[in-house]
Amino acid sequence: MIRSFIVPIVFALATTLIVTPPLFAQDAEGGTSIAFGDRKQDTDAPIEVTSAQLAVDEASNSALFTGDVVVVQDTMTIYAPWVKVFYNEDQSGISFVKAKDGVTLIQGEEAAEGETADYDLEKEIIIMNGDVLVTQKLSAIASDKMTVHLDDGTALMTGRVKSLLRTNTAKKDGDE
Repeated sequence: MIRSFIVPIVFALATTLIVTPPLFAQDAEGGTSIAFGDRKQDTDAPIEVTSAQLAVDEASNSALFTGDVVVVQDTMTIYAPWVKVFYNEDQSGISFVKAKDGVTLIQGEEAAEGETADYDLEKEIIIMNGDVLVTQKLSAIASDKMTVHLDDGTALMTGRVKSLLRTNTAKKDGDE
């Protein structure tokens, strides 16, 4: 009698696990791979930086932006109190952007927060460190480090990874 109930339940559970696509997957490097952003980021698009102060250091081919810094490129926005931009040796463009002291990265409808962010334009990656928290619709994922691959809209969460997966919280008919 009990066996006749268990078999259909196990079959239904197995079918659900096979058919339902994962929100995130385990990566070969030991991290958790997630989708991040709504599309490929255009890393060749111009970068607009707004800040309270700017200090240019021609000797090191860099510029330091401080005070409510906002960095916008294509559909991506970075907010931080401190951002340093490094130019190519020939000053033909930007090669690297470093943000620290509490960084928020917004890509499409998704957001990530961390202590620091390093944006390597040549490798098309952003590495966020320090209590990284990613929010995606009804889910939140936290880790020590996140590497965003801008060429394909994915991210790798490494270190201690913790996920909060919310269920549908909409009230049902008749609920008050």
